[in-house]
Amino acid sequence: MEALQKEQIELCPGDFVLPVSFLLSMSLLGLEFPFAYILVFIILYFSWTINKYDFLLQSTLLFGVYGFYDENLTFPFKLHDLLFIVYFAGFFIYWKDKNIRRLLIPVSIYILFLFFVAMLSDEFLMIQARRLRLYMHILYFLFPLLVFRKQDFDIKLFFNKLFIYVLIISCFYIIDSLVVSNHIFVPRTTWGDLTYSTLEVNLLGDFIRKYPPGMYFIALLLFPMLYLFRTSAKYILIMALGLVCTKTFSVIGGVLITTFCFYGTWKKKIIYLIIGFVMLVAGYVLDGQMNGALRVQHLVGQFTSFASYRSVEDAMSDMENLAEFGSDRGAQIIPKIELLTSTQKLMFGFGFLHDDLTTNDKYIIQNEFYSDQSAAEEVAALVEVTQVQTILDTGLVGFVIQHLFYIAIYFLIRKYKYSNWYLVTLVCISIFGIGGFAGLNLPHGLLLLGLSLGGILLANKDMLNPMPSVHESQDRII
Repeated sequence: MEALQKEQIELCPGDFVLPVSFLLSMSLLGLEFPFAYILVFIILYFSWTINKYDFLLQSTLLFGVYGFYDENLTFPFKLHDLLFIVYFAGFFIYWKDKNIRRLLIPVSIYILFLFFVAMLSDEFLMIQARRLRLYMHILYFLFPLLVFRKQDFDIKLFFNKLFIYVLIISCFYIIDSLVVSNHIFVPRTTWGDLTYSTLEVNLLGDFIRKYPPGMYFIALLLFPMLYLFRTSAKYILIMALGLVCTKTFSVIGGVLITTFCFYGTWKKKIIYLIIGFVMLVAGYVLDGQMNGALRVQHLVGQFTSFASYRSVEDAMSDMENLAEFGSDRGAQIIPKIELLTSTQKLMFGFGFLHDDLTTNDKYIIQNEFYSDQSAAEEVAALVEVTQVQTILDTGLVGFVIQHLFYIAIYFLIRKYKYSNWYLVTLVCISIFGIGGFAGLNLPHGLLLLGLSLGGILLANKDMLNPMPSVHESQDRII
Protein backbone atom coordinates (compact mmCIF):
# COMPACT_ATOMS: atom_id res chain seq x y z
CA MET A 1 0.00 0.00 0.00
CA GLU A 2 1.06 3.55 -0.62
CA ALA A 3 1.08 6.09 2.17
CA LEU A 4 -2.02 8.27 2.20
CA GLN A 5 -0.05 11.49 2.17
CA LYS A 6 3.56 12.15 1.27
CA GLU A 7 5.65 15.04 2.51
CA GLN A 8 7.83 17.08 0.21
CA ILE A 9 11.51 16.41 0.78
CA GLU A 10 13.15 19.57 2.10
CA LEU A 11 16.83 20.33 1.51
CA CYS A 12 18.55 23.29 3.15
CA PRO A 13 22.03 24.40 2.03
CA GLY A 14 23.27 24.29 5.63
CA ASP A 15 22.36 20.60 5.84
CA PHE A 16 24.98 19.80 3.20
CA VAL A 17 27.99 21.19 5.10
CA LEU A 18 28.82 18.18 7.28
CA PRO A 19 27.94 15.56 4.62
CA VAL A 20 30.03 17.20 1.89
CA SER A 21 32.92 17.82 4.29
CA PHE A 22 32.95 14.24 5.49
CA LEU A 23 32.58 12.63 2.06
CA LEU A 24 35.37 14.78 0.63
CA SER A 25 37.59 13.81 3.57
CA MET A 26 36.81 10.17 2.81
CA SER A 27 37.82 10.78 -0.81
CA LEU A 28 41.14 12.20 0.37
CA LEU A 29 41.58 9.18 2.63
CA GLY A 30 41.18 6.89 -0.36
CA LEU A 31 43.64 8.99 -2.36
CA GLU A 32 46.18 8.45 0.45
CA PHE A 33 46.52 12.04 1.63
CA PRO A 34 48.00 11.72 5.17
CA PHE A 35 46.12 14.66 6.72
CA ALA A 36 42.82 12.99 5.73
CA TYR A 37 43.18 10.66 8.74
CA ILE A 38 42.92 13.66 11.06
CA LEU A 39 40.24 15.39 9.01
CA VAL A 40 37.89 12.38 8.95
CA PHE A 41 37.89 11.98 12.72
CA ILE A 42 37.63 15.73 13.38
CA ILE A 43 34.47 15.87 11.28
CA LEU A 44 33.15 12.76 13.02
CA TYR A 45 33.67 14.48 16.37
CA PHE A 46 31.83 17.62 15.23
CA SER A 47 28.99 15.48 13.91
CA TRP A 48 28.75 13.70 17.25
CA THR A 49 28.38 17.03 19.05
CA ILE A 50 26.26 18.85 16.45
CA ASN A 51 24.07 16.32 14.66
CA LYS A 52 24.00 12.63 15.56
CA TYR A 53 22.11 11.78 12.36
CA ASP A 54 25.23 12.83 10.47
CA PHE A 55 27.40 10.89 12.92
CA LEU A 56 25.39 7.70 12.43
CA LEU A 57 25.59 7.82 8.63
CA GLN A 58 29.24 8.87 8.62
CA SER A 59 30.15 6.05 11.00
CA THR A 60 28.37 3.56 8.75
CA LEU A 61 30.32 4.83 5.75
CA LEU A 62 33.59 4.63 7.66
CA PHE A 63 32.98 1.14 9.05
CA GLY A 64 31.66 -0.22 5.75
CA VAL A 65 34.24 1.47 3.44
CA TYR A 66 31.79 1.61 0.47
CA GLY A 67 34.48 2.32 -2.10
CA PHE A 68 36.02 5.36 -0.45
CA TYR A 69 39.27 3.83 0.86
CA ASP A 70 41.19 0.56 0.73
CA GLU A 71 40.36 -1.35 3.91
CA ASN A 72 43.47 -3.54 3.50
CA LEU A 73 45.91 -0.62 3.35
CA THR A 74 44.46 2.45 5.00
CA PHE A 75 44.22 1.14 8.57
CA PRO A 76 46.20 -1.61 10.33
CA PHE A 77 42.95 -3.56 10.90
CA LYS A 78 39.43 -3.72 9.48
CA LEU A 79 37.45 -0.95 11.16
CA HIS A 80 34.29 -3.03 11.18
CA ASP A 81 36.03 -5.35 13.65
CA LEU A 82 35.81 -2.54 16.22
CA LEU A 83 32.06 -2.96 16.05
CA PHE A 84 32.30 -6.24 17.96
CA ILE A 85 33.21 -4.19 21.04
CA VAL A 86 30.02 -2.19 20.43
CA TYR A 87 28.02 -5.38 19.94
CA PHE A 88 29.34 -6.88 23.16
CA ALA A 89 28.50 -3.75 25.15
CA GLY A 90 25.12 -3.27 23.48
CA PHE A 91 24.17 -6.90 24.03
CA PHE A 92 24.49 -6.61 27.80
CA ILE A 93 23.00 -3.13 27.98
CA TYR A 94 19.86 -4.07 26.05
CA TRP A 95 19.41 -7.64 27.25
CA LYS A 96 17.27 -6.28 30.08
CA ASP A 97 14.87 -4.71 27.57
CA LYS A 98 12.37 -7.47 26.79
CA ASN A 99 11.55 -6.01 23.37
CA ILE A 100 15.20 -5.90 22.27
CA ARG A 101 15.77 -9.30 23.86
CA ARG A 102 13.15 -10.72 21.48
CA LEU A 103 15.62 -9.86 18.70
CA LEU A 104 18.81 -10.76 20.53
CA ILE A 105 17.65 -14.32 21.20
CA PRO A 106 17.20 -15.35 17.51
CA VAL A 107 20.36 -13.46 16.57
CA SER A 108 22.26 -15.42 19.22
CA ILE A 109 20.80 -18.72 17.98
CA TYR A 110 21.79 -17.84 14.40
CA ILE A 111 25.36 -17.03 15.44
CA LEU A 112 25.57 -20.28 17.45
CA PHE A 113 24.46 -22.14 14.32
CA LEU A 114 27.28 -20.50 12.36
CA PHE A 115 29.77 -21.73 14.97
CA PHE A 116 28.18 -25.18 14.82
CA VAL A 117 28.80 -25.30 11.06
CA ALA A 118 32.37 -24.13 11.62
CA MET A 119 32.93 -26.95 14.13
CA LEU A 120 31.80 -29.50 11.53
CA SER A 121 34.55 -28.36 9.17
CA ASP A 122 38.06 -29.78 9.30
CA GLU A 123 39.52 -26.30 8.82
CA PHE A 124 40.97 -24.60 11.92
CA LEU A 125 38.40 -22.46 13.72
CA MET A 126 40.79 -19.50 13.98
CA ILE A 127 41.08 -19.43 10.19
CA GLN A 128 37.33 -19.78 9.73
CA ALA A 129 36.74 -16.88 12.14
CA ARG A 130 38.18 -14.48 9.55
CA ARG A 131 35.12 -14.98 7.39
CA LEU A 132 32.56 -16.25 9.88
CA ARG A 133 32.59 -12.87 11.60
CA LEU A 134 31.34 -11.22 8.40
CA TYR A 135 27.99 -13.01 8.78
CA MET A 136 27.46 -11.48 12.22
CA HIS A 137 27.07 -7.80 11.35
CA ILE A 138 23.29 -7.85 11.63
CA LEU A 139 24.21 -6.93 15.22
CA TYR A 140 24.88 -3.45 13.85
CA PHE A 141 21.30 -2.63 14.85
CA LEU A 142 22.70 -2.10 18.36
CA PHE A 143 24.91 0.78 17.19
CA PRO A 144 22.13 3.31 16.40
CA LEU A 145 20.43 2.31 19.66
CA LEU A 146 23.58 3.27 21.56
CA VAL A 147 24.16 6.48 19.59
CA PHE A 148 20.62 7.72 20.34
CA ARG A 149 20.30 6.09 23.74
CA LYS A 150 19.83 9.41 25.55
CA GLN A 151 18.41 11.41 22.65
CA ASP A 152 15.13 11.45 20.76
CA PHE A 153 15.17 9.98 17.28
CA ASP A 154 13.06 11.49 14.48
CA ILE A 155 13.08 8.98 11.64
CA LYS A 156 11.98 11.57 9.08
CA LEU A 157 14.94 13.78 9.97
CA PHE A 158 17.15 10.73 9.52
CA PHE A 159 15.63 9.99 6.10
CA ASN A 160 16.11 13.61 5.08
CA LYS A 161 19.79 13.41 6.03
CA LEU A 162 20.15 10.02 4.29
CA PHE A 163 18.74 11.56 1.12
CA ILE A 164 21.46 14.22 1.21
CA TYR A 165 24.25 11.64 1.50
CA VAL A 166 22.87 9.53 -1.36
CA LEU A 167 22.49 12.63 -3.51
CA ILE A 168 26.10 13.71 -2.90
CA ILE A 169 27.48 10.22 -3.52
CA SER A 170 25.48 10.06 -6.76
CA CYS A 171 27.07 13.35 -7.84
CA PHE A 172 30.50 11.92 -7.01
CA TYR A 173 29.79 8.91 -9.25
CA ILE A 174 28.60 11.12 -12.09
CA ILE A 175 31.64 13.40 -11.88
CA ASP A 176 34.10 10.51 -11.73
CA SER A 177 32.46 8.60 -14.58
CA LEU A 178 31.28 11.29 -16.98
CA VAL A 179 33.32 14.40 -16.23
CA VAL A 180 36.84 13.48 -15.11
CA SER A 181 36.73 9.84 -16.30
CA ASN A 182 38.80 8.77 -13.33
CA HIS A 183 38.51 7.47 -9.78
CA ILE A 184 38.85 10.59 -7.66
CA PHE A 185 35.75 11.35 -5.58
CA VAL A 186 35.03 7.69 -4.83
CA PRO A 187 38.56 6.47 -5.48
CA ARG A 188 38.48 2.84 -4.38
CA THR A 189 35.67 1.40 -6.46
CA THR A 190 38.34 -0.57 -8.29
CA TRP A 191 40.66 -3.07 -6.66
CA GLY A 192 44.40 -2.89 -6.15
CA ASP A 193 46.75 -0.01 -5.44
CA LEU A 194 46.64 3.46 -6.92
CA THR A 195 48.36 2.52 -10.16
CA TYR A 196 46.05 4.77 -12.15
CA SER A 197 46.69 8.50 -12.24
CA THR A 198 44.23 10.06 -9.83
CA LEU A 199 45.16 13.68 -10.41
CA GLU A 200 44.68 13.88 -14.16
CA VAL A 201 41.27 14.94 -15.41
CA ASN A 202 39.75 13.96 -18.72
CA LEU A 203 36.81 16.26 -19.19
CA LEU A 204 33.96 14.52 -20.99
CA GLY A 205 36.30 11.66 -21.82
CA ASP A 206 35.56 7.95 -21.51
CA PHE A 207 32.33 6.89 -19.84
CA ILE A 208 34.15 4.71 -17.30
CA ARG A 209 32.50 2.05 -15.18
CA LYS A 210 32.52 2.73 -11.46
CA TYR A 211 31.78 -0.28 -9.30
CA PRO A 212 28.73 0.33 -7.10
CA PRO A 213 29.59 0.09 -3.35
CA GLY A 214 28.98 3.79 -2.74
CA MET A 215 25.53 3.49 -4.29
CA TYR A 216 24.41 0.69 -1.94
CA PHE A 217 22.92 3.35 0.34
CA ILE A 218 20.11 3.80 -2.14
CA ALA A 219 18.72 0.52 -0.76
CA LEU A 220 18.02 2.37 2.50
CA LEU A 221 16.38 5.25 0.66
CA LEU A 222 13.82 3.24 -1.33
CA PHE A 223 11.35 2.90 1.54
CA PRO A 224 11.04 6.62 2.38
CA MET A 225 10.93 7.53 -1.33
CA LEU A 226 8.17 5.01 -2.01
CA TYR A 227 6.04 5.68 1.05
CA LEU A 228 6.91 8.90 2.87
CA PHE A 229 8.31 11.63 0.62
CA ARG A 230 7.61 13.31 -2.68
CA THR A 231 10.91 13.71 -4.48
CA SER A 232 11.72 16.23 -7.17
CA ALA A 233 12.34 14.73 -10.62
CA LYS A 234 15.77 16.37 -10.80
CA TYR A 235 16.91 14.57 -7.66
CA ILE A 236 15.60 11.24 -8.95
CA LEU A 237 17.46 11.86 -12.21
CA ILE A 238 20.73 12.51 -10.35
CA MET A 239 20.43 9.27 -8.37
CA ALA A 240 19.38 7.32 -11.46
CA LEU A 241 22.37 8.64 -13.40
CA GLY A 242 24.65 7.72 -10.49
CA LEU A 243 23.31 4.17 -10.72
CA VAL A 244 23.82 4.10 -14.48
CA CYS A 245 27.47 5.03 -13.96
CA THR A 246 27.96 1.76 -12.07
CA LYS A 247 27.05 -0.21 -15.22
CA THR A 248 26.13 -2.99 -12.79
CA PHE A 249 22.83 -4.63 -13.65
CA SER A 250 22.46 -6.60 -10.43
CA VAL A 251 22.47 -3.30 -8.51
CA ILE A 252 20.37 -1.32 -10.99
CA GLY A 253 18.04 -4.31 -11.27
CA GLY A 254 17.90 -4.63 -7.49
CA VAL A 255 16.59 -1.09 -7.21
CA LEU A 256 14.09 -1.54 -10.04
CA ILE A 257 12.83 -4.96 -8.93
CA THR A 258 12.45 -3.86 -5.31
CA THR A 259 10.55 -0.77 -6.42
CA PHE A 260 8.36 -2.92 -8.66
CA CYS A 261 7.59 -5.33 -5.80
CA PHE A 262 6.67 -2.73 -3.20
CA TYR A 263 5.16 0.17 -5.09
CA GLY A 264 1.97 0.71 -7.03
CA THR A 265 -1.09 -1.27 -8.01
CA TRP A 266 -0.97 -4.18 -10.46
CA LYS A 267 -2.18 -1.82 -13.19
CA LYS A 268 0.81 0.44 -12.52
CA LYS A 269 3.13 -2.56 -12.38
CA ILE A 270 2.08 -3.57 -15.90
CA ILE A 271 2.77 -0.03 -17.09
CA TYR A 272 6.20 -0.16 -15.40
CA LEU A 273 6.96 -3.45 -17.19
CA ILE A 274 6.08 -1.93 -20.56
CA ILE A 275 8.21 1.14 -19.86
CA GLY A 276 11.06 -1.09 -18.69
CA PHE A 277 10.90 -3.19 -21.86
CA VAL A 278 10.94 -0.08 -24.06
CA MET A 279 13.91 1.30 -22.14
CA LEU A 280 15.75 -2.03 -22.48
CA VAL A 281 15.24 -2.02 -26.26
CA ALA A 282 16.33 1.62 -26.48
CA GLY A 283 19.36 0.89 -24.30
CA TYR A 284 20.28 -2.07 -26.47
CA VAL A 285 20.22 0.06 -29.61
CA LEU A 286 22.10 2.93 -27.95
CA ASP A 287 24.68 0.50 -26.56
CA GLY A 288 25.38 -0.66 -30.09
CA GLN A 289 26.08 2.92 -31.12
CA MET A 290 28.43 3.33 -28.13
CA ASN A 291 30.40 0.14 -28.86
CA GLY A 292 29.07 -1.65 -25.77
CA ALA A 293 29.88 1.09 -23.26
CA LEU A 294 26.54 0.60 -21.48
CA ARG A 295 26.98 -3.20 -21.29
CA VAL A 296 23.31 -3.75 -22.24
CA GLN A 297 24.15 -5.95 -25.23
CA HIS A 298 26.52 -7.95 -23.03
CA LEU A 299 23.68 -8.59 -20.56
CA VAL A 300 21.14 -9.55 -23.21
CA GLY A 301 23.67 -11.75 -24.97
CA GLN A 302 24.20 -13.87 -21.84
CA PHE A 303 20.51 -14.78 -21.77
CA THR A 304 19.93 -15.14 -25.51
CA SER A 305 22.88 -17.55 -25.72
CA PHE A 306 20.62 -20.14 -24.08
CA ALA A 307 17.87 -19.69 -26.67
CA SER A 308 19.56 -22.04 -29.14
CA TYR A 309 19.21 -25.04 -26.82
CA ARG A 310 16.28 -27.39 -27.24
CA SER A 311 15.85 -28.00 -23.51
CA VAL A 312 17.00 -26.80 -20.13
CA GLU A 313 18.95 -30.03 -19.75
CA ASP A 314 20.94 -29.28 -22.91
CA ALA A 315 21.75 -25.79 -21.68
CA MET A 316 22.82 -27.05 -18.26
CA SER A 317 25.04 -29.69 -19.81
CA ASP A 318 27.04 -27.09 -21.73
CA MET A 319 29.53 -26.26 -18.98
CA GLU A 320 31.51 -23.85 -21.11
CA ASN A 321 28.45 -21.72 -21.75
CA LEU A 322 27.43 -21.88 -18.09
CA ALA A 323 30.91 -20.82 -17.06
CA GLU A 324 30.62 -17.64 -19.11
CA PHE A 325 27.21 -16.79 -17.68
CA GLY A 326 27.00 -13.83 -15.30
CA SER A 327 30.22 -12.21 -16.53
CA ASP A 328 32.12 -15.46 -15.86
CA ARG A 329 30.62 -15.91 -12.39
CA GLY A 330 29.60 -19.35 -13.55
CA ALA A 331 33.29 -20.20 -13.96
CA GLN A 332 33.80 -19.46 -10.26
CA ILE A 333 30.84 -21.53 -9.16
CA ILE A 334 30.84 -24.76 -11.20
CA PRO A 335 33.99 -26.51 -9.89
CA LYS A 336 33.30 -25.47 -6.29
CA ILE A 337 29.77 -26.87 -6.35
CA GLU A 338 31.14 -30.03 -7.95
CA LEU A 339 33.65 -30.36 -5.08
CA LEU A 340 30.88 -29.66 -2.56
CA THR A 341 28.76 -32.51 -3.89
CA SER A 342 31.64 -34.96 -4.49
CA THR A 343 32.79 -34.60 -0.87
CA GLN A 344 29.23 -35.06 0.47
CA LYS A 345 29.25 -31.61 2.08
CA LEU A 346 26.20 -30.21 0.33
CA MET A 347 24.07 -30.15 3.49
CA PHE A 348 26.44 -28.19 5.77
CA GLY A 349 29.08 -26.84 3.41
CA PHE A 350 32.86 -26.58 3.67
CA GLY A 351 32.81 -24.21 6.61
CA PHE A 352 34.24 -20.73 6.32
CA LEU A 353 37.34 -21.37 4.21
CA HIS A 354 39.80 -18.56 3.57
CA ASP A 355 41.16 -17.94 0.10
CA ASP A 356 44.69 -17.20 1.40
CA LEU A 357 44.99 -18.98 4.75
CA THR A 358 43.38 -22.32 3.94
CA THR A 359 46.11 -24.78 2.90
CA ASN A 360 44.30 -28.13 3.12
CA ASP A 361 44.89 -29.89 -0.23
CA LYS A 362 41.35 -31.27 -0.35
CA TYR A 363 40.07 -27.72 -0.84
CA ILE A 364 42.60 -26.71 -3.51
CA ILE A 365 41.15 -26.94 -7.01
CA GLN A 366 42.37 -26.39 -10.55
CA ASN A 367 39.66 -24.31 -12.19
CA GLU A 368 39.61 -25.26 -15.87
CA PHE A 369 36.89 -22.73 -16.65
CA TYR A 370 38.97 -19.61 -16.08
CA SER A 371 40.14 -17.90 -19.25
CA ASP A 372 43.32 -16.92 -17.38
CA GLN A 373 44.80 -20.27 -16.40
CA SER A 374 47.58 -18.58 -14.43
CA ALA A 375 44.95 -18.04 -11.72
CA ALA A 376 43.38 -21.48 -12.12
CA GLU A 377 44.77 -22.95 -8.89
CA GLU A 378 42.69 -21.65 -5.99
CA VAL A 379 40.98 -22.52 -2.73
CA ALA A 380 37.33 -23.50 -3.15
CA ALA A 381 36.41 -20.66 -0.81
CA LEU A 382 34.96 -17.66 -2.61
CA VAL A 383 32.43 -16.89 -5.32
CA GLU A 384 30.82 -13.56 -6.13
CA VAL A 385 27.17 -14.65 -5.87
CA THR A 386 26.45 -14.27 -2.17
CA GLN A 387 23.63 -16.84 -2.15
CA VAL A 388 25.99 -19.48 -3.60
CA GLN A 389 28.68 -18.32 -1.15
CA THR A 390 26.31 -19.11 1.72
CA ILE A 391 25.79 -22.63 0.32
CA LEU A 392 29.55 -23.19 0.02
CA ASP A 393 30.07 -22.01 3.60
CA THR A 394 27.05 -23.49 5.38
CA GLY A 395 25.40 -25.82 2.87
CA LEU A 396 21.77 -26.04 1.88
CA VAL A 397 20.76 -26.24 5.55
CA GLY A 398 22.61 -23.00 6.28
CA PHE A 399 21.11 -21.30 3.24
CA VAL A 400 17.58 -22.13 4.42
CA ILE A 401 18.30 -21.16 8.03
CA GLN A 402 19.89 -17.87 6.96
CA HIS A 403 16.81 -16.80 5.01
CA LEU A 404 14.35 -18.07 7.62
CA PHE A 405 16.28 -16.08 10.23
CA TYR A 406 16.04 -12.78 8.35
CA ILE A 407 12.38 -13.36 7.55
CA ALA A 408 11.74 -14.20 11.22
CA ILE A 409 13.30 -10.86 12.23
CA TYR A 410 10.73 -9.11 10.06
CA PHE A 411 7.86 -11.00 11.71
CA LEU A 412 9.16 -9.98 15.12
CA ILE A 413 8.98 -6.28 14.18
CA ARG A 414 6.17 -6.31 11.61
CA LYS A 415 3.71 -4.51 13.91
CA TYR A 416 6.07 -1.64 14.58
CA LYS A 417 5.68 1.55 12.64
CA TYR A 418 7.97 1.72 9.56
CA SER A 419 8.65 -2.05 9.78
CA ASN A 420 8.62 -2.35 5.99
CA TRP A 421 11.80 -0.28 5.87
CA TYR A 422 13.61 -3.43 7.02
CA LEU A 423 11.79 -5.61 4.49
CA VAL A 424 12.47 -3.31 1.53
CA THR A 425 16.15 -3.09 2.48
CA LEU A 426 16.36 -6.87 2.93
CA VAL A 427 14.95 -7.57 -0.53
CA CYS A 428 17.11 -4.94 -2.22
CA ILE A 429 20.47 -5.99 -0.76
CA SER A 430 19.62 -9.65 -1.38
CA ILE A 431 19.15 -8.92 -5.09
CA PHE A 432 22.41 -6.94 -5.06
CA GLY A 433 24.02 -10.13 -3.72
CA ILE A 434 23.19 -12.06 -6.91
CA GLY A 435 25.92 -10.03 -8.59
CA GLY A 436 28.28 -10.34 -5.64
CA PHE A 437 27.48 -6.94 -4.16
CA ALA A 438 26.28 -6.39 -0.56
CA GLY A 439 24.17 -9.45 0.29
CA LEU A 440 23.60 -11.18 3.63
CA ASN A 441 27.13 -12.35 4.35
CA LEU A 442 29.14 -9.17 3.86
CA PRO A 443 29.41 -6.01 6.00
CA HIS A 444 28.44 -3.90 2.97
CA GLY A 445 24.92 -5.28 3.09
CA LEU A 446 24.49 -6.21 6.74
CA LEU A 447 25.50 -2.79 8.09
CA LEU A 448 22.69 -1.25 6.01
CA LEU A 449 20.19 -3.89 7.09
CA GLY A 450 21.23 -3.48 10.73
CA LEU A 451 20.92 0.29 10.39
CA SER A 452 17.36 -0.04 9.11
CA LEU A 453 16.46 -2.43 11.96
CA GLY A 454 17.98 -0.12 14.56
CA GLY A 455 16.21 2.87 13.05
CA ILE A 456 12.84 1.12 13.29
CA LEU A 457 13.44 0.30 16.95
CA LEU A 458 14.44 3.91 17.66
CA ALA A 459 11.36 5.22 15.87
CA ASN A 460 9.23 3.04 18.17
CA LYS A 461 11.29 3.73 21.29
CA ASP A 462 8.42 5.43 23.09
CA MET A 463 6.09 2.46 22.75
CA LEU A 464 7.65 -0.75 21.29
CA ASN A 465 4.18 -2.26 21.60
CA PRO A 466 3.57 -5.36 19.50
CA MET A 467 -0.18 -4.69 19.49
CA PRO A 468 -0.85 -1.12 18.30
CA SER A 469 -4.14 0.53 19.03
CA VAL A 470 -6.74 1.17 16.34
CA HIS A 471 -5.54 4.75 15.87
CA GLU A 472 -1.90 3.69 15.72
CA SER A 473 -2.61 0.96 13.19
CA GLN A 474 -4.26 3.53 10.91
CA ASP A 475 -1.10 5.64 11.03
CA ARG A 476 1.22 2.71 10.51
CA ILE A 477 3.22 2.83 7.30
CA ILE A 478 3.35 -0.66 5.77
